[in-house]
Amino acid sequence: MKRAFLLIITFTIGLRMFSQIGVEGVYVEQYYCVSSQDLSDKNLIGDLEEGMCTYRIYLDLLPGYRFQAAYGTEKHPLVIKSNGLFYNHPEVGNAQPNLIPSRTLKNNVVLLDSWLTAGAAGENYLGVPRKFDTQGEIVFQKGFFKSTTKESNLSFQECDGMYYRQFPSVPTFYQMDDALKGLAAVSRTNTIELTNGAWACMGKGAVGVDSTGTNMVLICQLTTKGNLEYSLNIMVGSPDGKSTKYVYDNAQDGEVALAFLKGNAEAFAPKSVKKKKKNKKRS
Repeated sequence: MKRAFLLIITFTIGLRMFSQIGVEGVYVEQYYCVSSQDLSDKNLIGDLEEGMCTYRIYLDLLPGYRFQAAYGTEKHPLVIKSNGLFYNHPEVGNAQPNLIPSRTLKNNVVLLDSWLTAGAAGENYLGVPRKFDTQGEIVFQKGFFKSTTKESNLSFQECDGMYYRQFPSVPTFYQMDDALKGLAAVSRTNTIELTNGAWACMGKGAVGVDSTGTNMVLICQLTTKGNLEYSLNIMVGSPDGKSTKYVYDNAQDGEVALAFLKGNAEAFAPKSVKKKKKNKKRS
């Protein structure tokens, strides 16, 4: 089994160290926060609570660079966790968005399901940060997605962070059965931890909507009422076909340590949200 996992770490042309760092940062978007209006039909939406927020984690890559894998090893566990359970849509939720039919995304709050990805945000959609989105792709069911966050000056209906793209990249999962169970529609978890597994984009890898510019590649979406913390290890391909492994600390031979691969969603929260939490703590 370990041999099968190791194959994904070397599935591209030789892993080598090279001078240019292909990852500019991690961007955690507070994609949407649930309002009381969104809870009007609890029989359809499952265990969703007012105040839950959906977070999207993007890798900010240099133009032309490609996401190839997110992985965990015994020396470098990959961990994404919250002090609140992740939300899974009870009807059409899935561990990967490629298997969520496009026709269902307009219904209720299917769009807030928790999953792992290699760029996709739905069957025929790529994810794009709302601050870079200029128009809404989906006409939502009446009564939902009325609140908004400070990520964009536009309402959620005007920019939904969805970019139509037929056949977006599909993630391949390695030794992740237990981790994926917690993201299925019928069960819940608050932790994704990998010590010998990965999700990868086979072939050339995945790029963002603006691959020659901002090149933000979505790797997961998680909805929770708690804070979100992450420690990531990733493999990124360069335009010349080389690949590099980046870890959050304690780099070994053939790895590059990037401290920003470890962090939490609160650091990216809009100022108004941070201030509200601070005042609440004082009271």
